[in-house]
Amino acid sequence: MALIYKKDDRKGTRRLAIGFFIIIVIIVLFVAVTLGVIGTGHMMHRMLDDPDVVMHVEISGGDVIVTIYEGRRIDDLSMLILEIEGVSIPSSMSTMPAPENGEGIVRFSNICTQITGSREVGVRGVYTDGSSSLLKMSTIKFT
Repeated sequence: MALIYKKDDRKGTRRLAIGFFIIIVIIVLFVAVTLGVIGTGHMMHRMLDDPDVVMHVEISGGDVIVTIYEGRRIDDLSMLILEIEGVSIPSSMSTMPAPENGEGIVRFSNICTQITGSREVGVRGVYTDGSSSLLKMSTIKFT
């Protein structure tokens, strides 16, 4: 039996390597586009999800006013806790009961009379089952 040896073809090897590289690039691009579409869909779903509690935080004089609008856990909300970056607030002033019907206004009186500059203001909600979560975080400029 005779073996026939074939001479190495540099052009064929080069074409094979380039073709393999192009296939790998196409696969990577396909995976990236697929993950991008799935990730975008997931982000849109999360953004359109009904939040626990929808609220607005504002300053009026020395008071912080929290207006509660709606949300999927609004009926379970029992207390609100106000947190201001870099300020130690006594719990008697920073903790208020939530409105009885869920929607309404909660006023934290005389809480920001000595505060100046831009600060992060957070409102934490405590629910009837004992759990708590950060409901709103916003940067407010105190004058």
